[in-house]
This record gives sequence, C-alpha cells and structure tokens, in this order.
Amino acid sequence: MSKAYTELYYHVIWATWKRYPFLTTGIEENVYRYIAHKCKDNGYHCFGINGIDDHIHIVLSLEPTVAVATAVQKLKGSSSYFINHELKLDSQFKWQEGYGALTFGKRNLSDIVGYVRDQKQRHTEKRLNRMLENCREA
Repeated sequence: MSKAYTELYYHVIWATWKRYPFLTTGIEENVYRYIAHKCKDNGYHCFGINGIDDHIHIVLSLEPTVAVATAVQKLKGSSSYFINHELKLDSQFKWQEGYGALTFGKRNLSDIVGYVRDQKQRHTEKRLNRMLENCREA
C-alpha cells in the first residue's frame, strides 16, 4: 500500500464546566503546556494553544487515522486529571461536555494561530470571529 500525503488542520475549542472561570492566570500556562505536551505524546502537532478563563482554543494537525473526537477526548481527559491531581485547585475541575472543531487549509494556518494567540485581547476588545468561537453556544 502506498503512503498518502495529508495535511489536516483543525481549530478546536472547548469550555470549562458551566463556563466557570477555572483557567486563571495562575494555572493557565501550566494547563496549556501540559496539553501541548500531550499533543506531542500522542503524535498530534500543536501549532497554538490559548484561551480565556472559561474556554480553550487549540490549533493542531492530526494523522488521518486519528478521529478528532478521539484526540479531544484524550486531551480533555488527561488535562482534567492533571489539573485535579497536580495543580490541586480548591474545587473539582471539569471540562464541559462536547467541543467545537473546524477544519481549514494550510494557507489559513498563520491567521488561525494568530487568532488563537490573541485570545485575551480579542475578548477584551470584543473582536471575535463567531465561527471560531462556536463553542460559545455549547
């Protein structure tokens, strides 16, 4: 069987349980670093990760044999465990059920990564792309 060439890019977003503002300045960098590390461990390429206190955005690419749902499940599950067992917050941490995922082409990669990188500023200035914030409805 010959090898296939693929470039599959995803913008994935999911929220904290009931939109509780868990991802505070004190823990967010640890959470983002952990998720980026888990991406690498699982063979996903993480191009960018950021968010605000109640949701997270990740730009990644997956092999065609990996379902988006499987990748998200692994990242959400392992990061919840990490937050609860390593960061030890005052209350139980959970991600909200579900997620949003959009695909895009390589030519849009730098724009999407920039959008994710500027999350805090975009939310402060209310310069949001509704399509890229689709988890807000979840």
